[in-house]
Amino acid sequence: MSLSQRETQLIVDELNELVVPSRIQKVFEASSDTLVFQLRSPGITHHLLVSVDPDAARLYLVESKPRQSAHPSGFTMQLRKWIHGAWIEEISVSEEDRIVHLRLQAIDPDWEPESDDERAPRIAMTFIAELLGRHPNFFLVDDKQQIIGTGSGPILGERPGEPEAFYEAPPPPPEWADDRKVRPLLQQTEPDGQRSQRLARYFAQSLQEQERDDLRRSIRSRLKSRAKRLRRRVEAIESDLERIDDADQYRKHGELLQSAYGDVEPGASSVTVPDFYREDLPDVEIPLDPSRSLQENIEYNFHQYRRLTDARQKVEDRLLESIELRDAIERQRQRIDDFDDLEELEAFQEELELEGILRRRPKGNQRRSGQQKPLPPYREFKAQSGAAILVGRSASHNDTLTTSIARGRDMWLHARNWRGAHVVLRKKKNEELNSEDLIDAATLAAHFSRGSSDTVVDITYTEAKYVRKPSGAATGLVTIAGGSTLAVRIEKTRLQRLLKGEIEHR
Repeated sequence: MSLSQRETQLIVDELNELVVPSRIQKVFEASSDTLVFQLRSPGITHHLLVSVDPDAARLYLVESKPRQSAHPSGFTMQLRKWIHGAWIEEISVSEEDRIVHLRLQAIDPDWEPESDDERAPRIAMTFIAELLGRHPNFFLVDDKQQIIGTGSGPILGERPGEPEAFYEAPPPPPEWADDRKVRPLLQQTEPDGQRSQRLARYFAQSLQEQERDDLRRSIRSRLKSRAKRLRRRVEAIESDLERIDDADQYRKHGELLQSAYGDVEPGASSVTVPDFYREDLPDVEIPLDPSRSLQENIEYNFHQYRRLTDARQKVEDRLLESIELRDAIERQRQRIDDFDDLEELEAFQEELELEGILRRRPKGNQRRSGQQKPLPPYREFKAQSGAAILVGRSASHNDTLTTSIARGRDMWLHARNWRGAHVVLRKKKNEELNSEDLIDAATLAAHFSRGSSDTVVDITYTEAKYVRKPSGAATGLVTIAGGSTLAVRIEKTRLQRLLKGEIEHR
């Protein structure tokens, strides 16, 4: 999925048309392997994405800056130090491979003026992005090609990568590996932004599909492993129950041993006594612990009887609980393919973790104490007026949002005749309903429903106090008293404003 050499050249041609010259205003770290440069050309701001993701090494212009990493890498911090304010004078790509050079004029960050009117000297630098399939990486070098900083990716070939070493270009690819294909979406396009726009849409969709498929495989694997562990647990508990079924044998031995006083020699490993539980009173041999006296052997057998009898109810409860969980997992394994998009799968995984079917995995940004703050059962957005709009994350979350979080005066919304999220528009006491806020909330109700692809979606809305959860009703099912209907056509600009304004709860 990474760009070929020819595709990289097409994008570089477009960048030279649109952003050269331009000044680097900011460096954003979208992820550990993806950077976004905010560039300012006369009268316009651009955002240039450069990624060394081994599965999707690429560069192109994007519409906006990304959400930044809370803990940027050391290399990103170096870039912010050295190239903030730098001018891009030229962008080029190697004729042999996907190695992109951004040639810069930067201000030496260590420069200190000796007088008020002294102008900062400019120094030549080059930012290098090696978009090389399985070995992509970033480098920042000075005018002598001495390395200032290196990204965290792998380095192709036996080349130095440490600071102050001299940068060496990677060896050219063999002839059989020469990759000059061009995707149809880039063919017959002009260097006016079309190439970046098309690639941005293509990679956004492809990466989301890849993330969705990876998540589906992960959930399926986790459910399979959990089911396997539960099957082993059920087998072990059933084995425990078989031993518990022998409890009466311990009681019987304890009572029969009471007739053996005077017949047991010290250190004996067994004793033969008549079995008075049977009419013909046959002799039965009972094992003994040679290290114990007869009385201690009697007490041991009664103790084992009481222990196993007392444990029976707990073991049977554990068995029932394990069987129910095992069966629930098997049902959920059948649902995995019901979810077509990434958000639905993420909500499904969250539902499985909240219900205890899967163990919650720690996130990369969990608190140092090791305790992760649980997510609320809703996503939060802001209406035009600033009012909060809460959107249920899953069917079980819908129930919690509607029955436990929504206040009676809040507005409750849901896509009519479609499966989808419950939506709650917060209202202050005695506040009049704002029509624009209602349309914002209805837009989200339509977007987070199965009817989102329809031209018009009917949204039912009413005050939350008129919404009820019937006893025994299925997850996510509610009834409403009255209610009104609003026909919504999803406006792209309105939806983008709402989605970009989502409030993170992590």
